[in-house]
Amino acid sequence: MHIGQIFKFLLALIIATLVMLAIRTFIFTIYTVPNQDWRPDFEAGDRVIVNRISNAPILKGDIIAFTDTVDATTNIGRVLYLPGDTIKYGKELYRIPLICCRRCGCKDCKLYLVRIGKQRVLVHKHQIIGKAKKIYHLKF
Repeated sequence: MHIGQIFKFLLALIIATLVMLAIRTFIFTIYTVPNQDWRPDFEAGDRVIVNRISNAPILKGDIIAFTDTVDATTNIGRVLYLPGDTIKYGKELYRIPLICCRRCGCKDCKLYLVRIGKQRVLVHKHQIIGKAKKIYHLKF
């Protein structure tokens, strides 16, 4: 009977681990901000949780996680401008395109201007992993 209880415990532990990994991979992912380059939005050691399954529209001020196309790293930033918004830079006006290219024709082919620390980058909608929320800060 003792071996049966150990087997049941190990089976429950394995199932719980698999469920936790599935949730962390496909539904919610936690990222740690690595350094001070993300200021003023984040400090080094901040933790954010990313909702991968939300269908809510992306709005100005939302914090999003997205994949960098150059080196496949995950970045976290705040949405400054949405598709169709006009930006004033000096005396010039620029418009964030409603679609990223005419060839694609995809409804999801949109660009967002996102702030990562002091940098501003254009992010395609297909690069976005999900909306992020700051959950806590660890001071190391």
